[in-house]
Amino acid sequence: MVWQAYKKVRQNKGSSGVDGMTWAKLDSDLPGHLYKLWNRMSSGSYLPQPVREVLIPKKGGGTRPYARKYDFLGFSIRPVRREVNGRWLLLPGTFVSQKSKKAIREKFRELEIHKRRVSIKELAQKLNPIIRGLINYYHKFWQAGMRDVWNGLNHRLLKWVKWEKGLYKYGSVKWLKQQYKESPGLFAHWKLVQP
Repeated sequence: MVWQAYKKVRQNKGSSGVDGMTWAKLDSDLPGHLYKLWNRMSSGSYLPQPVREVLIPKKGGGTRPYARKYDFLGFSIRPVRREVNGRWLLLPGTFVSQKSKKAIREKFRELEIHKRRVSIKELAQKLNPIIRGLINYYHKFWQAGMRDVWNGLNHRLLKWVKWEKGLYKYGSVKWLKQQYKESPGLFAHWKLVQP
């Protein structure tokens, strides 16, 4: 995803960010720089630096802050105004947009979890890298806002139980809760929101 984001910014002829890194410096060790960025993002240690607020004129007079959206391959993090050391700044990464959460839920839908004929442990092995990536990136920004994403994933797991075990809703819920009791860490998000 970092590589795709790089290509998109390069294609749009983006300029240096607040870190001042030029295209020449970035290209001098492109794999190293992108790996470092990916590593920091996936570990949760990367937080974009704040940017100065820019006021733009309104049609009816007066001004309003320019609320820029920070996109990352279809998912976005919207900035919020905060006063820092007497200055108003736009701080990226303060909450996950509804559009991003919808896109994440859509990705889970596209995986067609309910159609996979595997054991629950195999299903967890296939889904956990995706879940951990979401936890490391989005959940660190806005834990409460990700609750409906995790609940949506649990709903998809319930649908899998219905198909795989041939159970009705009540039986599926009971079966999945039993799996949680036996292995609360089976799915990475279960540590955050139990089924």
